[in-house]
Amino acid sequence: MIPLRLSLAVICALSTWNIVQATSCGERQHKVDERCCNKCPPGSYMKDICTETQQTVCRPCKEGFYSHQYNMFDRCEECRSCQHDYAEKCNTTTNANCSCRSGFLCSNNVCSECQENKCVTGEKPKRTEISLDAKLIKYTYECEPCPEKRYVDSKEDLCKLTSEQRPETHRDGVDYVHVILGIGFVLVSLTLLVFLCYACVKNVKKQRTYNYSIEVLAFSTNTSDFRLSKEESGSELIMQDESKNSNSIGPLCLEEVGTSLYSFR
Repeated sequence: MIPLRLSLAVICALSTWNIVQATSCGERQHKVDERCCNKCPPGSYMKDICTETQQTVCRPCKEGFYSHQYNMFDRCEECRSCQHDYAEKCNTTTNANCSCRSGFLCSNNVCSECQENKCVTGEKPKRTEISLDAKLIKYTYECEPCPEKRYVDSKEDLCKLTSEQRPETHRDGVDYVHVILGIGFVLVSLTLLVFLCYACVKNVKKQRTYNYSIEVLAFSTNTSDFRLSKEESGSELIMQDESKNSNSIGPLCLEEVGTSLYSFR
């Protein structure tokens, strides 16, 4: 039993020593030839490894290259190129992210290449993975019809139940709202137009009534003047008749007097 205990103690001691030796360097260091060498930060690469007299020498990544973690690599990784669009451009610390245009599908797990979606209405693309390596996985597609009472969601390329809200239904709802707004605008415009017409007609009637009152007043004034002048002219005629009568009576009286005198003789 004693030799077994001794052997277990030796094994534990060796394990502890190995762990201490392995963890003696910092988190951002790497042990090289019993020396803890600093790792190069993201956006740089190692130009010279550390020595007894100097630490690790790092250099920044050139344009078109990047490094996204602390490393001791002698070069930066080349940035990804996209066949269609760049969702995020590459910089010294981050690789580029790619995306495919509408109507196309990603040909790999990073969308660096795209292929046309040849599925027709009522069909959805079925993806199959073709593993090349751990970093890049290529895809192939086959078109398969959606089950009954389901439709194709073009954004997600999935078959969904018809009871769910479709994009077409949403668009129809938007059009319906636009129609209601248009009808309301027309009704409001017609109401304003009728109100303006009513106000204009009322104003015209009021103006006509006012003008008619003025005309009636003017006509009454002219008529009274006309009547007065007529009465005045009538008085002149009477006076003229009286003067005529007086003139005619004079000779008649003289003739009668003469006749009386002749008879008396």
